[in-house]
Amino acid sequence: MRSRLGGRDAAATAVTLVAAAFCGGALASLLVGAPARAQGGEAVTASQVNLVDAGGALRGVLSARDERGQASLAFYDADGQTRARFGVDPQGDPELELGNAAGEARLAAVVTGDDALLTVGNERQAHGVLGSAAGVPLLSFGDGQQARMQLQMGEDGRPSVVLAGADGQRSAALSMDGEDAPLLTLYHAGRQRVTLGVVQEAAVINVSGPGQSRVVIGVAADGFPSVTLYDDAGEAVGSIP
Repeated sequence: MRSRLGGRDAAATAVTLVAAAFCGGALASLLVGAPARAQGGEAVTASQVNLVDAGGALRGVLSARDERGQASLAFYDADGQTRARFGVDPQGDPELELGNAAGEARLAAVVTGDDALLTVGNERQAHGVLGSAAGVPLLSFGDGQQARMQLQMGEDGRPSVVLAGADGQRSAALSMDGEDAPLLTLYHAGRQRVTLGVVQEAAVINVSGPGQSRVVIGVAADGFPSVTLYDDAGEAVGSIP
């Protein structure tokens, strides 16, 4: 699994640390590829720079191309686990990961085109995702296998909340129509079974069978109630009153 996070502040801080280490003489570097060379007395060129502590333990690596094929800056703890990593993939998309003591990402994000995703937690277990997809902002919670709850805002500004079962199929959805009227829909086995909402100022409950609405209960804006029964073909077969 690959957790990803984008952050310019982290990259700027890392670059500042590297520059400070050069100036203070505290940087021990291991160069891979062409030897480092000064450029005009102000720059050093290398394909990789390793940061080590006073005991010689590797604590950070600035690489032009790491094992993922990315330009990256990674930091390690005293046990050698990756705790923070910032990278830019070959397509130019930035990523950032912050890990726990086991080196597993727990906060990650990526920016792809105009969209961004921030993941909190372990994607193989319970986790949350905040971001945007195709310009639509969303907040999602998953159990490691499926997204179980998602809140999103449509391009037209209408919000919706979707709850899903362990199989990933919808169980319930709360949304708003074009007139800002609320609509609650309940599902079973992927099929819409009950819909509760406000339609043209009337409160309506629509109960469906396998394919058609079978019972519609409504209360009009003037308070007049009604119940209508339908057959398998969707034809009304009875009503009250």
